[in-house]
This record gives sequence, C-alpha cells and structure tokens, in this order.
Amino acid sequence: MNPLIFSLVSLILVAVSANFLSLIKESKILLYISTIPCIYLVIYGIYLIFGPLDLYEDGSKNYFNKNPSEKELPVVFIILKLYQYIIILVGIVFGYVFSNKLKDNKSKDNEPS
Repeated sequence: MNPLIFSLVSLILVAVSANFLSLIKESKILLYISTIPCIYLVIYGIYLIFGPLDLYEDGSKNYFNKNPSEKELPVVFIILKLYQYIIILVGIVFGYVFSNKLKDNKSKDNEPS
C-alpha cells in the first residue's frame, strides 16, 4: 500500500476513534489500537518534512501532465503544501488524548476496591 494512501486511512481511523471516544475509552486494547495510527501519522509527517518527497511538487507536475491546457492549479492543491503539518498535528493531538485516556484507565485499575 502506498504510504500516502495509508496516511489517509490512518487519518480516517483516528477520526472514527475520536468520534467514538466515549466507547473506546473503556477498553485498553481499543485505546492501544487507536494510538497506532497516531504514531504512524507523526512518523510519516516527519518523513515528508525532511525526506526527499514533496507532495505539492509531485501533485502539481502530475496535474499539469494530465491537463496540459490548464494554467493554474485548483485551490485544493494548497492542502498538499500543508498536509505534512496537518497529519503531524492530528497525530500528536489525538495520540495525547488517547494516551491520557489510557493512563486514566490504568489508574482506575490500580485503585484499591
């Protein structure tokens, strides 16, 4: 699977996990599973910033190759300039949320009855 597609799938998984946080926060296993895409998003975002790949440049070249009559890029391509920062931010924020819920879960388990 292409890493870009995998990052989009991870974004969707994080969004679904965040929407069902009230159900997920009760289970340690689901919290661990929800944290894994967050970690991937942060790692892939850092790779995009420092790595050899430029999504904006790649996407704009492909767009103009397929549409030679076009003079300007669509506005949606601005997202490609910011994509690596967006996925890092989402990964850090929701990774923090899930890890805090996991810590709360562990502290509840350690309380004496």
